[in-house]
This record gives sequence, structure tokens and C-alpha cells, in this order.
Amino acid sequence: MFKKIIRYLIPLCSLALIAYSAWNLNTIRMEYKEGTDLYEGVSQQYTKPRIYPAKPSAPVEEEKKEGVPIEVDFETLKASNSDVIGWIYCEDTIIDYPVVQADDNNYYLRRMLNGKYNKNGTIFMDYRNSADLSDFHTIIYGHNMKNNAMFGTLTEYASQEYYEKHPVLWLLTPDKNYQIELIGGFITPADSEIYSFPTTAEGRDKLISIVRKKSNFTSEVEISAEDRIVTLSTCTYEYDDARYVLTGVLREYTEE
Repeated sequence: MFKKIIRYLIPLCSLALIAYSAWNLNTIRMEYKEGTDLYEGVSQQYTKPRIYPAKPSAPVEEEKKEGVPIEVDFETLKASNSDVIGWIYCEDTIIDYPVVQADDNNYYLRRMLNGKYNKNGTIFMDYRNSADLSDFHTIIYGHNMKNNAMFGTLTEYASQEYYEKHPVLWLLTPDKNYQIELIGGFITPADSEIYSFPTTAEGRDKLISIVRKKSNFTSEVEISAEDRIVTLSTCTYEYDDARYVLTGVLREYTEE
């Protein structure tokens, strides 16, 4: 009798496991789609391409893009979420997101811009940083999603070719616009020194040296003693608690 029950239970358990797995995959798929749809909608609602008139020597009907690639309606965006402190953008990539800052580094880890739970989370600045980017070292976090959303493409910078195609990111704020001129990217543990906030010249030099030495790509960008740097951080899976970090020099961009 017992063996007979076991014979029935095994296929039932297998079916239940298959059903649960299918439900779980569908839930994940729906969550990914929800996050993608929300951020695509946010981009469409609050940003628009910046079109610059053609140079006088060119035909009047010609237009081209140059300088800051997009305009962000920060006034309306911040009215919907006061935690918004900027917008990060990389041309010809999926990186096109608002940047927020909370009172800790957990709040937006699994919350979208509208506050709803979602594994996409939101791109966020370390709570210890000054929102005005006045610190020597600013850290911005984002998830490495399987559909490449959020910071899922950062690991592409392991390739010199990819870096050469995308050597600069834009960090736009309500007050100023910045370029992030990349100097290095590499895999590192979650407790790496790259997550420090040095306040001395020696500490700054050491941090920059780490980035230069470990970088997967070679950059000719120069750094002065007055320059500030920004590090973008995401998970990667080469080992437990591995991270991929991408660091660049912050340059205020002033249009002529």
C-alpha cells in the first residue's frame, strides 16, 4: 500500500514542481516587463532629444545632435518623486534612467521610481554622498538585470572595443550637466576599497591608482588634483558578492 501511494505521489510532486517553476518564471518575466515599461514611460514623459540647429555653413533644413543629447523636465519629475537628483544617460545604450537618493542604500534596491516593489529597483546614489556631486567620489548603484536593463550593460566595458564606442556617459542634474569621462572598469569584491570615500590627497591617489591598475580597458583621460570621480556599480556573477564597477572623471559641461 505504501509503495502504491509513493508511486502516485512522485508524479504529483513532479507536476507540482513544474507548475511552480512555470509560475515563478512567469512572475519574473512579468516583473521584468513591468520595470521596463515603467522606465520607458518615464523616459518618454520626462525627457526629449536635444536638437541643435545646423551650422550656418550647412543647409538650413539640416539639423544635427551635438552637446547634451537630451533635455530632462526635472521640475515635473521631482514633483512626482522628490528623491530624484539627476538623470544618467549613455548614447546608443539602454542606460537612460532617473537617479534617486534615499536615506539609506536599501530603499530603492527593490523599489521602482513609483515606490512599487520590483526587482529592477531604481538607479540610486549612495546615501552618504552629497546630492550636488561635490564629493571627490560619488557612487551610483544599479542592478544587473538579465534583459540588460538598469546597469546590465556595464560589464560590456570589459571590452576595449566597447569602451571606445562608449567612452563618455552623461549625468544631468536640475542645476548642471556633467560628462563622465571613463577611466576604468573591473570586477571587484563588494567590500573593495573602490567603495570608499577618501578625504585626503593620499587616499584619492590610491583610489585612482586602483582603478587604473585593475581596469579592463585602457583610457587616456587625465585626472587633476581638483577633479572629482564617479563610480557606477552593479552585481556580476564570477564569484560570490562580485561587483563590476565603472569609474570616470566628472566634468561639468558648459555649452558655448
